[in-house]
Formats: sequence, structure tokens, C-alpha cells
Amino acid sequence: MFLSEQKKRISNRTVQYIVKEELRLAGIDPNKYSVHKLRHTAATLMYKYGNVDIRALQELLGHESISTTEIYTHVDSEQVRNAVESNPLADL
Repeated sequence: MFLSEQKKRISNRTVQYIVKEELRLAGIDPNKYSVHKLRHTAATLMYKYGNVDIRALQELLGHESISTTEIYTHVDSEQVRNAVESNPLADL
């Protein structure tokens, strides 16, 4: 997903280094945040506010198991209520 100036894929470790450095430059404690936390937050926000289907999110994150993706989504009670209310069989 990320390319170097030479148009080659950069390693996970390089991404981690860049993120930590940018956090530090922004005055944010790089020990409190990580690439994993940012990925987790992005996935949760995409699912909750971006109308992204859980299967599409699974593919985007590269998870083999949907249960792994579900960990990222933090489905809250409002989402469950909305799902129940939008069920076409709910009125029967």
C-alpha cells in the first residue's frame, strides 16, 4: 500500500517508524499510540460511520477470519438497535 521514493513497497517496520516519527513531530507521545491502534481506529470508524460492509472491511484488512475483523468493529448497542429496526421482517 505504501511505496518508497523508488516506487517499491516499504516494509511494515518502515511504516511503524514513519508513524512514530510523525507522532513525535506532532507533539504526540509515540509510546501511547501505534500503527496497530491507528489501524484499529480506522477500521472501527469505517465500519461505524463509513457504511462499510464487514466483509469488505475483512478484505481491506486482509483478515482470513471474519471473527478477527469483528474485533475491530466494536458494534455498539445503537448499531444493534438500528439493525433490528431496519430488518424487513421486524414488522411481520
